[in-house]
Amino acid sequence: MAGNSGQENIRRINQLVSEYSAHPDFNVVRLGRLGLAAVKVVIRHDLDEDSMALLNAIKDIKQITIADYEDCPADVRDRFASRLSRLLDKDMLLMEAKDSGEKMEIYGEPSERGDELTDLILNVPGSGALICIRGRLKMKDVAKIMD
Repeated sequence: MAGNSGQENIRRINQLVSEYSAHPDFNVVRLGRLGLAAVKVVIRHDLDEDSMALLNAIKDIKQITIADYEDCPADVRDRFASRLSRLLDKDMLLMEAKDSGEKMEIYGEPSERGDELTDLILNVPGSGALICIRGRLKMKDVAKIMD
């Protein structure tokens, strides 16, 4: 996912999500620049410390895609998960966490200084959940949200 390859990877994953969105139990939410601008307006109305941290964290985000395929038939879930696995760049795996036997994979491209992440992907195949965030996230802003 280095350089433009990260954007290309997100593009291919978005194409895969679009292909599977025709299945009735495959739910997709996409927020582009306009949708994110609306979210930012809503956040600005509540200018407490947490809202400001969230606003700072998402200021360089260009697109968010959320796919929920948990309720799809098993064969659809398995095919999607298999194709998605082939698209994910294992070299960009930042972390893999397990909770109660369920695995979550977090992919992204850290900056050379390690203070930013680009093109973040969260994949929870056991729950049929995928989140793709295209853009940059500053680590200090993500840390503030997590607190």
